[in-house]
Formats: sequence, structure tokens, C-alpha cells
Amino acid sequence: MTTLYSEDETLTVVTRLTRVRLTRYLEANVVAPARSDSGERVFVDSDIARLRLLCDLDEAFGLDEDALGAMMSLLDQLLSARADLRALSAALAAEPEDVRRRIGSVLTREKG
Repeated sequence: MTTLYSEDETLTVVTRLTRVRLTRYLEANVVAPARSDSGERVFVDSDIARLRLLCDLDEAFGLDEDALGAMMSLLDQLLSARADLRALSAALAAEPEDVRRRIGSVLTREKG
């Protein structure tokens, strides 16, 4: 079951997050919570993790909204590529040994 957090609960759970910071992140579109049936923003665990990371980046590097957006976009792309690689690895693992061996030899040649 997915836990849903209201804005106030999110501010409590992410201890370094202030309402000003949250507003800034929302306006910069670096976090995109869902809306409840009543129209209120609701945050899920992945939003909470993202907000903690944003606080870390904000405090460590003092990045402006554009830089935070670029950083999070790159991170999203990296996470997507990792998920694709996991899926590809699982698909390859299901193939017969001879197929895996041929693909492995091609990859070894490509590395140079």
C-alpha cells in the first residue's frame, strides 16, 4: 500500500524542508506530487526521497532552480537507464547459453 503525505505531513517527515523551500521546488517542477480527490497535493515515498535529496543538493551546493532542474533531470535519466539495463540483463539471463555467449563476445569487442 502506498503511503500518502499531505503538505504538512511532508514538512514534518522531511525535517530540513521548509514551506518556502517546498514552494520553490514545486514552482521549479523538480517534484511533482499527485492531487487527492479534494485537490490537495499528496506526496508519496518517492517524492519524500526526492525532497530529501533536493534539500541535500540545495544545502551542499546552493543550486538555483535551473541547476536543480538540470540535476534532477539528469538523475531521472540515469535511473531510467539503470532500470532499462536491469530489464535487459533479466531478458539476457533468460536466453540460452549460446545466445548469452555471442552477445558477451560482441560486447567485449565493442569495449575495445
